[in-house]
Amino acid sequence: MTLLLQLFINGLVQGMPLACLAVGFGLVYRSLRIFHLAMGAQFILTGYILYALMNWFNMGLMSAIPLTIILAVAFGAAIEKGVYLPFFNKKSSAGVTMIASLGVMIIVENVIALIFGNNVKSISTDLEPIYLWHGLKITRIQLIQMLVCGACFVGLGTLVQKNKWFKVIWAMGDQPKLVPVMGLPLTKIRLAIMCLSAFMVAVPSVLIGYDVGLEPHTGMNYLLTASVAVFFGGLDKYWAWGFGAICVAIMQSIVVWQFSGEWISLVTFATLVFVLLFKPNGIFGVRKRMEEE
Repeated sequence: MTLLLQLFINGLVQGMPLACLAVGFGLVYRSLRIFHLAMGAQFILTGYILYALMNWFNMGLMSAIPLTIILAVAFGAAIEKGVYLPFFNKKSSAGVTMIASLGVMIIVENVIALIFGNNVKSISTDLEPIYLWHGLKITRIQLIQMLVCGACFVGLGTLVQKNKWFKVIWAMGDQPKLVPVMGLPLTKIRLAIMCLSAFMVAVPSVLIGYDVGLEPHTGMNYLLTASVAVFFGGLDKYWAWGFGAICVAIMQSIVVWQFSGEWISLVTFATLVFVLLFKPNGIFGVRKRMEEE
């Protein structure tokens, strides 16, 4: 029983940051209909910004984190202004935009590797204190990850349900042509979506980077896992993204316990294929009529 509880806690620890990443991917994909591959670049760049501020400019952690998040949001806005919006104005296909997004990720990853090298960089070398409770273990940084990312996920979910502007962002994926018809600023709404997505990616990036360190080519793994969580839960349900993230994280914990970390990607994507084959709209997805699609 203790082992099952520990695996569940491990799933929550990994699942809450993953839920934020799922929101970062899901908002862009659902609202803008862009398969946001550049999210992988945002994730890894954010961690390296924090590393540079603390190690090159000798900033303290508490002052470096807010500046890192601001710069990460600015980078998300730059992706929209410099890449996504020009392709949208040209009425480019989703495939062309996705390739451009992939190009952003590849460029950023290689520039980071060129500047920082391919070795793992540690933001913190201090040993984290471990909290024990009835045989269950959790480190301080893991507890912070779970609480902070959980608060961000729940907070945004509440705004999506109750704030009219967030409702517009959410509804934009269903009827994008109605936004300009209703006199709403489409360009500003797109920019807001990208900034919000960048914020939701930056928070777990900072915490995960501080916990396990940084490596230039890990962005794709987090991106793909976040996308699996979104499609697993269901694209049209915000809270389902969090459910999908926790399920994927718990499954990954069980795989590591029973086999090894090398099996994580295989089992994760095998589950995604299974869901897409037998539940293509996700576990909590809503089946739409053909005229609504």
